[in-house]
Amino acid sequence: ESLPRVVNYISLSSITMDHDVLAELHVQAEVADHFAARNPRNGPRIRPKRRASRLLQLIVLGFAALHTAIRGTASLAQAGAASSAPPALPAPEPKSRSSLLDLPIGKVGTGIFLLVTLVCYGSSYASAKQLLAVEANTPEPAASGEQKKKPRIDAFDSLRFFLIAYIASGHFIQTSTSNPVLLKLIMQINVVVGAFFVLSGYVAAYTTTELGQRKGTARLNNAVEFAVTRIMGFWPLHLMVLFLFSWVFIWVDVRFNGPITALWHGFLSVLMLQAWFPSSAEIWNAPTWFLSAFSFCLIVLPYGLRLLALQKKSELRRTLVFLGVLCLLPRLGYSDDLHAWDISEGTLSAKKHPNYMLFNAVRFSPFLASLEVLMGAAACRLVMLDKEQDSGKTASPIWPLIGMLSIIGLRAQGIITVNDMLVRTIAFIPLWIVFLMRLHRQSTGPGGAQKMLPKLLCRPTLLFLGGISFPIFIVHGPVGQVFFKKAVAKKLWGGMLAQPRPDGIHWFFGVYWAVVLLMAILLQKCFVESSRVKEASKRLQVAIIGRFVG
Repeated sequence: ESLPRVVNYISLSSITMDHDVLAELHVQAEVADHFAARNPRNGPRIRPKRRASRLLQLIVLGFAALHTAIRGTASLAQAGAASSAPPALPAPEPKSRSSLLDLPIGKVGTGIFLLVTLVCYGSSYASAKQLLAVEANTPEPAASGEQKKKPRIDAFDSLRFFLIAYIASGHFIQTSTSNPVLLKLIMQINVVVGAFFVLSGYVAAYTTTELGQRKGTARLNNAVEFAVTRIMGFWPLHLMVLFLFSWVFIWVDVRFNGPITALWHGFLSVLMLQAWFPSSAEIWNAPTWFLSAFSFCLIVLPYGLRLLALQKKSELRRTLVFLGVLCLLPRLGYSDDLHAWDISEGTLSAKKHPNYMLFNAVRFSPFLASLEVLMGAAACRLVMLDKEQDSGKTASPIWPLIGMLSIIGLRAQGIITVNDMLVRTIAFIPLWIVFLMRLHRQSTGPGGAQKMLPKLLCRPTLLFLGGISFPIFIVHGPVGQVFFKKAVAKKLWGGMLAQPRPDGIHWFFGVYWAVVLLMAILLQKCFVESSRVKEASKRLQVAIIGRFVG
């Protein structure tokens, strides 16, 4: 008998039937006698030995399962054609052999992404070894007392605007669209914000260390003055926006948390301490947690810059690797402890995240932020130590830019499924550093202003938007609360002013951006550039420095 018929007979053995029914099923006589004997109405039930019977059934069923898995099998209904037969089981669909095509696209895409990342790291390591060999045989130029003039890199101002525009959109895009691809595309702010820290460190190193020499400038001599001067560059505007929108912040905080908690939150916000408290990092003007973390970076930075300014290129490369590994370790721990390797944190609410407090402790950490700032500073020093004959010699910055945009797009499509913290550390930040270094070399090299990307980024419109990028960052959160925060919008407007659309972005999101730009321009012209504000800020700055330095 063929294997399917054996399976059918074994299946029929679990049913008690009369001779008439078995005859209609065209079952052979000797088999019919065996089945009929199991019917209590036809005589005593025959019970074969249990062990032998079960062993035989397990062997037959095992071969049947193996046969089904490899070649497929027919339905049990083939045992008989009569309409009175028991309901036939559906025939299992033929299953192809295991292959990459059987895996979810997210796993395949992630595997390819990790493989490409490893190949890129391997290629970078080989290039670093070659450069080390060349540098070992090339005498270092003698240091001269002459200070070289550093050209201004205007393209970096435009980059600030693009980063802040993406972050400001990501904070409120969920109020205007429910399209999952758009949400994932625009809400990867936990990835992109790392680029802002790196850019800040890059610019700080460029302005406070010597070009072509292994030493820092006089700006690094007084660490207190270094930190206070830069903090006073954004603290007055931060206080002004807190004052202008205090009626929103205080009303919401008192209503939901009580007056004592609101007072504590106000204290943290005014002194920019919120990043040290994971559960309170996004109080009042939520995006200003960045200023809290960056303030700590500015305290650490002058000490780090003094060391980086003394390092040669080989040492700077090792420093970059060391800082990158330090950034990666706590984020690996976060991913492993929560088994959150493949989540997209930007699209998850606090209730849906497996442990939101641990996530906040990692993403808001001033210590991790300072590591990324120092990575930017180390990368800048690598370019500043280029020899004059190598000025402008670099590959195109467009390729790492395409890589970063591709990562964001592929994650939005679900093709790459690695969480925000890991993608930021192992791929996005390294690509951003390469992009900055190449853009720097192109912008300051011969004919740099005429090259495609520097020329595009130095257009007057982009430079203007870059000039107001910081007011945009400070004010976009409060404006978004007035329009989109449910309690505030219901109190002021009677309801939400935008509804998420599944097929696009609600038109009111454009109104929100128009109001943000208008307020940013007003704050820049009437407050930041005001001579009275500058004088008052200068007096306060001198007083604080005198208090700490004496």
